[in-house]
Amino acid sequence: GAMTRAMTVNPLHRPPQVSYAAAHAAIAAGLEECFRIGMNCAIVVTDPSGEMVAVARTDGASGNTYRGALGKAKTAAVLGCATEEYLERRLLQDEVLYRALTADDETFLVPGGFALIVDGAVVGGVGVSGGLHADDAKVARAAMERFESLVAGEPG
Repeated sequence: GAMTRAMTVNPLHRPPQVSYAAAHAAIAAGLEECFRIGMNCAIVVTDPSGEMVAVARTDGASGNTYRGALGKAKTAAVLGCATEEYLERRLLQDEVLYRALTADDETFLVPGGFALIVDGAVVGGVGVSGGLHADDAKVARAAMERFESLVAGEPG
């Protein structure tokens, strides 16, 4: 009856988030791009709330490089879009918002962060730090694209 059916309903909904395996694969793709460019960097993949799922740091990157990568990944995940896109579309048009967000040292609104999105829902973020902003963004994009190809079921 209706009561029995209701009892089997799970009262807790766990939002989907990027798996460790997918984070690891995305980071591997980012590292390929990083080495192709010839830079040192840290790459961080987070869950939707910006907590770390996986991280890599190349041998030549300084010890705290992951902090910038984490900041970018977290910012992208929370905003639901690329850090650069948000910077261009929103912040540069809104000085009060810009000042409010940049006052928080955990927020990194510079290129190099992308949200990981599946079916319109943010499932994580990827951030890269250690190089020029444009290179950070290239590495982060490579990681994001590998994640997207996994979601699409393409062999990787």
